[in-house]
Amino acid sequence: PPMRRQLLPLLLLLFSNSLTQASLVIDSIERKIDLSGHAERVRSVITVSNDGKKAESTMVLAVPSERSENLSFVKAIASKKKCKLINLPTTGPNDESLFEITFDKPLKPKQVKKITVISGFVGILTPYPAEGKQMDPHLVKYTGSLYEISPYAVKSQKTSIKLSTSNVLSSTKTKPYSSKGSKLSYGPYENIKPYTYKPLSIHFESKAQFSTLTELEREIKVCHWGGVVFSETYNLRHSGAKLKDVFSRIDYEKGQRGSSFDHFTAKLPENSYGIDYRDDIGNISTSNVRETSKNVVFEMRPRFPLFGGWKSIFNLYYTVPITQLVSTIPGTSSYMLNTTFSTPFDEVVTEKATIKVVLPEGSSDIQWVTPFHIDSVDFEVQKTYLDLTGRPVLVLNTRNLMRYHNQYFQVIYSYPNIMIHRGPLFVVIGFMLFFSISIFFSRVDLTIGREDQAGSEAAASSSGTNTKPKNE
Repeated sequence: PPMRRQLLPLLLLLFSNSLTQASLVIDSIERKIDLSGHAERVRSVITVSNDGKKAESTMVLAVPSERSENLSFVKAIASKKKCKLINLPTTGPNDESLFEITFDKPLKPKQVKKITVISGFVGILTPYPAEGKQMDPHLVKYTGSLYEISPYAVKSQKTSIKLSTSNVLSSTKTKPYSSKGSKLSYGPYENIKPYTYKPLSIHFESKAQFSTLTELEREIKVCHWGGVVFSETYNLRHSGAKLKDVFSRIDYEKGQRGSSFDHFTAKLPENSYGIDYRDDIGNISTSNVRETSKNVVFEMRPRFPLFGGWKSIFNLYYTVPITQLVSTIPGTSSYMLNTTFSTPFDEVVTEKATIKVVLPEGSSDIQWVTPFHIDSVDFEVQKTYLDLTGRPVLVLNTRNLMRYHNQYFQVIYSYPNIMIHRGPLFVVIGFMLFFSISIFFSRVDLTIGREDQAGSEAAASSSGTNTKPKNE
């Protein structure tokens, strides 16, 4: 009915407002937006006070609906401790995504607390224009909100934005506004109502490397008799402005390189060995490996530079000693794998990632701990040599990864000690059976009737020589 359709938005608004405590007031917000890369990083210091008569233990954050699909991560810190943060099932009046923060200690009446909220967004910078020539500067457009979207009334807030260059073609200039080099400043703005949105647009030149992994498949195979083997498949794309004309190698060597990039740097775990970098054609020799005090730095160059819209698919393989990444849990038959989650390349954004952890055959009671949200978890079985039932595979699927996600995660599994010796035992038994069977057949004569057949042939030959045919 029409009346019900009119009441539904009002009910949603009332329900979302019931989630936000009316006693909480935002005294100030100091927001810093970093656009020096090709992903957006936001750091907001929120000063919140309790004007009510009872203590409050939670507050709510809001993310605009048009940015929900671009959200990579969000975390909150209070008193140098990470706060518990959950995604609420309901939304704001304009379909904002809502997150609930739990304070480390309840906020009592008349008390003030500072909350630092750090978030990341991918795919926010849009190439503008969408195509360009080889020598053209890389121009991008950023669209956001002049105000931090908040479910609470905000007394004062200001924003500073860091760009990669000082070449700003146009920008929103709502006063108070100032600019100095590659930094733009907005505010302070006073008395902002809840869920207030005001457009913010900046058109500027970006020097960032727009390297995007449309798909990443990372396999981590644990072998207790060798090491931890990493097999990574990268589907890399330049997500910047597409190259308008044909590529000129001569102009490229003259320095007309535009927004292209031709090298990457990966920080592999310490003592990594057996490093191999290849594609469908074969091994790519344009790479360099050097060791530092903390890790192994792998510098690689693709077969050709990447311009906007160009793609490159390659594989990276390396092995890390098992004692470095896998440890035993005292008093149990359990082990813990402790390694990084995402790609070892820093300045890369990943749209879709699949992380597979292949555990030894016979592993059970598999558990995992990640410092951030995972979209889905699956289990598979992988069969290889010397396996009977196959090896369990933990599959973690997620999306919108940034450098933030290259943190350590843990996989805990039970693995009986006797299973460690099963593989070598199978090899020993196999060789013993092979040589035993070989000795048996070499010493046994399995020929049938050889001597009797030879005697019969000799008798037949003698009989044929002494017999004469009859004459008619």
